[in-house]
Amino acid sequence: MINLEDSAKIKNIDSQRVFDSLIQLPEQCSQAWKESFAIDFPEEFKKVDNIIVAGMGGSSYGVRIVKSLYDNSLTTNAPIELANDYFLPGYVSNNSLVILSSYSGNTEETLSLAKEAQKRKAKITGITSGGKLAYFLKEKSYPAYIFNPQFNPSGQPRIGVGYMVMGLAGMLSKLNLIPLDNAEIKRIVSFLSQKTILLYIGNKTKDNLAKKLAVELVEKIPVFIVADFLAGAAYAVRNPFHETGKQFALYFVIPELNHHLLEGLSYPKVMKQSLVFIFVNSDLYDERNKQRMFLTKEIVVKNGFEFKEINLQSLTAFAQTMEFIQLGNWITFYLAILHNVDPAYIPWVNYFKKKLRRRL
Repeated sequence: MINLEDSAKIKNIDSQRVFDSLIQLPEQCSQAWKESFAIDFPEEFKKVDNIIVAGMGGSSYGVRIVKSLYDNSLTTNAPIELANDYFLPGYVSNNSLVILSSYSGNTEETLSLAKEAQKRKAKITGITSGGKLAYFLKEKSYPAYIFNPQFNPSGQPRIGVGYMVMGLAGMLSKLNLIPLDNAEIKRIVSFLSQKTILLYIGNKTKDNLAKKLAVELVEKIPVFIVADFLAGAAYAVRNPFHETGKQFALYFVIPELNHHLLEGLSYPKVMKQSLVFIFVNSDLYDERNKQRMFLTKEIVVKNGFEFKEINLQSLTAFAQTMEFIQLGNWITFYLAILHNVDPAYIPWVNYFKKKLRRRL
């Protein structure tokens, strides 16, 4: 197994500078918030019946996170939905705001929804670093956040999570559609900067939570258990296990999982050798969900499964969301190193896209 204290070896495996992108997450967040909040939107964009964000994979992180954080807020002014297929919801109209989200700007499904949003005469904006989507937004003179990903040298959308999350959050805040202010973002950026020091390559495994968990999860299938506002973050943590760590992972959300998962712990018996449940704890969970988390853990233990816990430390729901995502990205980076594979390398996704282009 690769020695995680060997910085030179790690950087040799990491040929596309994923490490350099990870340490710049706070800068990504700061840049994206400031630039997206500065966009000049037409006044009618603030008076919509619903918000639909079109995005796939890492480009859907923003909407999943914002939806988990603010859907239940009494100060959120319109329902937020994700469109991650070739079709917009049937209710989309000229009173809808459609936000086209694609890091690369070349996501096939999102480009298809751009045309559909036009046909429905929806209000349109977007988030992208370039590609066909940037051309579309500029050509049609739609107000949009087209960013320079200067703090993501790896070029990997999933490692540019700060752009997609804070870019969307800044736009929706500017439109008065979610309750979020500059002071909260400053606190989040400061907290992430402090955490980076603890997760950094130079911090030894015994003092580095990401390294510790990576070592413990080799040849295991992590099953993340979260509740309420962390549902979107769990998706954004699970996906890099696949893409970056090249390792299968799952997540489930309380209270929904309590209505089915617990009866699936009996068979096959071989599961106990590979599954590791990771309970993500927060003092900010609804009290009822805290009790559910405790009892779920008890049942997992009674069924003979290994479990671990992550205790989030920051003070607000948004900050804990970003804390969890930051930790997840570092864990999967170290897992890739332990597997001796380039964390940026996605051969099967690239193979699939190449084959699909020939069929369409």
